[in-house]
Amino acid sequence: MVYVTGDLHGGASAYHVSGKKFSPAKEGDIVLCTGDFGGVWWHDYHTNIRHRREEDYFLESRLRQRVQWLAVDGNHENFARLFGGEFPLVEIHGGKAYQIRKNVFYLKRGEIFTIEEETFLAFGGANSHDRLGLKIPSLAWGGGFDKVPPRVEGKDWWPEEIPSKEDFDNACRNLEIVNWTVDHVITHTCPLSQRHHFLQSSRPPDPTEIMLQELHEKLTFRTWHFGHFHINAQVGKFNCHFDRVRRLSSYL
Repeated sequence: MVYVTGDLHGGASAYHVSGKKFSPAKEGDIVLCTGDFGGVWWHDYHTNIRHRREEDYFLESRLRQRVQWLAVDGNHENFARLFGGEFPLVEIHGGKAYQIRKNVFYLKRGEIFTIEEETFLAFGGANSHDRLGLKIPSLAWGGGFDKVPPRVEGKDWWPEEIPSKEDFDNACRNLEIVNWTVDHVITHTCPLSQRHHFLQSSRPPDPTEIMLQELHEKLTFRTWHFGHFHINAQVGKFNCHFDRVRRLSSYL
């Protein structure tokens, strides 16, 4: 059985995929995470015992160990560690992925995977709109706004969050082989033309959304799945995921 879920943020928004909340999961099942998985996060993982324990607890205890976790990267991942050689690049389900634990993998951008006789294009990445700081509605008495400080490069933000030309070219090469036809697409954000359905915002186009738009215009697919906007919504073939986990077959 294949399931799909949204951003887990290293456990901060993962209550729905652990324990009784995800009781249907059994040995051999697969969960696809649409980015901001957060399985590789702390920049000081190897020197800070508390952070190492926190990351290990998410990967080895919070996540169900009898299922396989396949994630595309989002914008809130530690790309210096993920892409820096700490984790082996292996072949799984016919495509390449970074192996984080025996049952946890980040799918390489632009790779195509075959799972239960269906094909999946994986293309992670997105722009951190909160990189320069944010104002968010305050929960304090009297309302107002709270300020979220800017992110710090190398600590909680990395420029590799935006896919490279090499990532895009990898997707195009692999799609040429399958005549630009897959069953499903797994990304973190969505094509630019679809964003207004899921986000009412005037913020500038995300470079990743522009790349996905180029792919979308040539691609034949059955369903497209992403996270990033922290809502659960479906518009046509496009599905945004957040705090629930559902069988992929329920979207067909």
